[in-house]
Amino acid sequence: MQLKIALVQMDIAPGEPLTNLLRMEEFVAKAKKKGADLVVFPEDAVCGPLTGQTAFVQHAPAYLQRMQALAVKHGVDLVPGTWTVAEHGVLYNQAHYISADGVLLGAYRKINLWETEKISIAPGTVPVVFDTRFGRVGLTICWDISFPLLFTAMITQGAQLVISPTYWSFPDGVEKKKEVEEEITLIDSLCITRAFENNIVFAYCNAAGTFGQGEGRTILSGRSQITHPSDKHIAKCEGNKEELLIAEVQVPIPV
Repeated sequence: MQLKIALVQMDIAPGEPLTNLLRMEEFVAKAKKKGADLVVFPEDAVCGPLTGQTAFVQHAPAYLQRMQALAVKHGVDLVPGTWTVAEHGVLYNQAHYISADGVLLGAYRKINLWETEKISIAPGTVPVVFDTRFGRVGLTICWDISFPLLFTAMITQGAQLVISPTYWSFPDGVEKKKEVEEEITLIDSLCITRAFENNIVFAYCNAAGTFGQGEGRTILSGRSQITHPSDKHIAKCEGNKEELLIAEVQVPIPV
């Protein structure tokens, strides 16, 4: 199956969901004009990181409804990043896949949490794979990329395309060229490896820009990319600036 994927490497406004939602709508319109069939946003695209993961939980149903309407309006499949959802008083970092007719085809709760998330977010427990018009699709979120057994579990369910909304930053000491180069190598290698070892297309969509100021400033690593088992890098953002990356891919047939 052939499809055109748009990755939105977006500079997210922390704690400003209305601002981010409006910008997401603008990006989807641009992607549609460029022929995109599927549009993907980074982790925490709506609310921003950390505090944003928990401060707007009551609005989670409204975010989903707004994104479903957006998918219908432009006739595109949509992965609108992630936001925090609550169930029985427990909070999860959840990604969604919405079809072009507004149907929620799949939702995934992040299993492998980063250190700062563990304070207030519970891990998911179930790998998720579902049918779409482009084949079988699985979802992961950010740090999940480091756990190959999660991908193996999705492959046993027939995954052909795996999508990863991500909020990945450089480590402390980003001003050191060697550490920057090592982090870029890590991200690129993981993206290529996950596609190659599992015979899938892997769509990794990271955020752009910086978060915070002074010593607490976080610099996003960017490097959003689409990888393929034989073609390796189909398309890639070379830096961490905001960018709309669009590429046509052939989804592999499961072996």
